[in-house]
Amino acid sequence: MNTSELQKTILKTISYFHLFDFPLTSFETHKNLWQPNQKYNITEVDIALEGLCQNKLLGFNEGFHFLKGKTNLVEKRKARYLLAQKKIKKTRPFLKLLARLPYIKAIFICNDVSYQNAPENSDIDLAIICSENKIWTARFFSTLLMKLLGQRPTPENHQNKICQSFYLTENNLSLENIAYPDDIHFIYWLNQFLPVFGDQTLINNFYTANNWTRKYLPNLTLNLGNERWTINHNAKFKKFFEMLFSGWIGTLLEKFLKRIQLKIMPKRLLELSKHDNTDVIISDELLKFHDKDNRLQIKKLWKKLIEQN
Repeated sequence: MNTSELQKTILKTISYFHLFDFPLTSFETHKNLWQPNQKYNITEVDIALEGLCQNKLLGFNEGFHFLKGKTNLVEKRKARYLLAQKKIKKTRPFLKLLARLPYIKAIFICNDVSYQNAPENSDIDLAIICSENKIWTARFFSTLLMKLLGQRPTPENHQNKICQSFYLTENNLSLENIAYPDDIHFIYWLNQFLPVFGDQTLINNFYTANNWTRKYLPNLTLNLGNERWTINHNAKFKKFFEMLFSGWIGTLLEKFLKRIQLKIMPKRLLELSKHDNTDVIISDELLKFHDKDNRLQIKKLWKKLIEQN
């Protein structure tokens, strides 16, 4: 009975990642188990995977498990891994500049690049933690800098560009209130954040604030990043600016830059922010500009895939 339940859980997990052409190793399957009914160790997962392969519900090649008949995904995953490495390497100089800007406390790479599954035409999505009450100031300088450097994505060209569509403040780290019920894509997305800059205490606080995701993914461990990509610096300009614009001067600047950004913001985003969903959010603690948020569609496709398998 336990093995059967575990196999169902494994199929649910691998089916989700199948939507993104991402086969899993046995270790990754164990780590990413979606809502297991009890605690399973890696040996139990290995045995369950072997049984699923023997029953031809799963395929296996070069250490990766995938839905039956999808052997080609192994080569695709390896190719995308190399692409993701190149994208991060190319982006790193710009991330260093962003890290030097006032009120930017931490930077995460997210979406497909964060878990090394980057299609060739993908951009680099960032999630940025800002100082309390300074989200609009941080966004203004970061988007302006990337615009001047030609790194902002456009409808005509977004390959390898830097997409800054998610900002939150250090006093508003929990994202549970913007998740839909059993929001599988959002929960995996949140736990795939790759930290590249920020004080380790703040990064740990972010993960602690989102510990609510562990009821869905109890085997996941904290993603502490990769030293190869970590940005460490102590910019004197940044400290000077933050000191200069502390107090009421900084408050006035924040209000002024907020007013400017809202004035030039696409009307479509402003309208979407008024809808009764969490796709686009515009506030002083969270800026989420996912106007093509497809979480609900992905959940629907995932459920359909489970029924077929």
